[in-house]
Amino acid sequence: MAQLFRKAAIPFGMIISILAVLIFGRTEALLMIPGTTPEAFLAGMPYSMISLLGKEVVLIQPSSTFLVYFLGILILAVGSYFVATRKFEKSRATWGLGSILWGLGALVAGTSYQAFGYELKCRGRPLCLFTSDFELVYLLLTAYSINFLVAATGYSSARSRLRKGMVIFSVVDSAAYTVMLILGAIIPVRFLVSYEGFMAFIGVNFLLMFGLNVLHYRKERDRLNRNMIVVWIGFLLVNLGYFAALFSGYAPILYENYGLWFNENDVLHFLLVIWAVMGFLLLRKPLADVKE
Repeated sequence: MAQLFRKAAIPFGMIISILAVLIFGRTEALLMIPGTTPEAFLAGMPYSMISLLGKEVVLIQPSSTFLVYFLGILILAVGSYFVATRKFEKSRATWGLGSILWGLGALVAGTSYQAFGYELKCRGRPLCLFTSDFELVYLLLTAYSINFLVAATGYSSARSRLRKGMVIFSVVDSAAYTVMLILGAIIPVRFLVSYEGFMAFIGVNFLLMFGLNVLHYRKERDRLNRNMIVVWIGFLLVNLGYFAALFSGYAPILYENYGLWFNENDVLHFLLVIWAVMGFLLLRKPLADVKE
């Protein structure tokens, strides 16, 4: 019974946290900076009218929507594979669950940042909102997914006390970020509910996983940790590609002069598709628990 309670506590806690953000959040007080009217919001991007549940709604950035939804479904499929092939390997199970949460987060994010961003943040308002409930749920799901990967790295690349420490860290870190986001949504505080705030908080997790993989590989010279190092270097390159696209300022020029829509988020999602496939190919066979 105690073991069943422990297994149920984590998903129950995640569900309660998501509900708390949705019920008590007051992010409708946060507006885009600078102030943006619904008309101005639509003026800088492609969009179309579609019929959904008998209503005419605005679908923004159709090509971007397709790309991010494709990414979400791809990562869901990767995660499902690792869960289905887990056998008795906790690393495969937790890596798979983390990937599934990441995929769900991508689908939720695509709904607000892309597909129905106008409907969720601008429809019927004089000025558009800075964020939406969908984006807050995305941040929570992604934080939880990354901490599942932290736990998976503990099972695959650490032993005894260090392994236990990685698992405990993943739980505590998830709880701490949840508290931060809930406070940011209730007060509300723009930085605490932003993607920048999320990265400032969660970035250390990637360094922790990368450092553990390097440490284990230096000792064991094993295939798994070598491949995981490659995965994290690839993830770093993906993010560098995103920031290079962001600061280059090419996207508005491309759209205004040539009518082509492919912004920095599309660069990120395209590179993440490549990264997800690479990660699957590198980890699908060797991912397993390290032996005591």
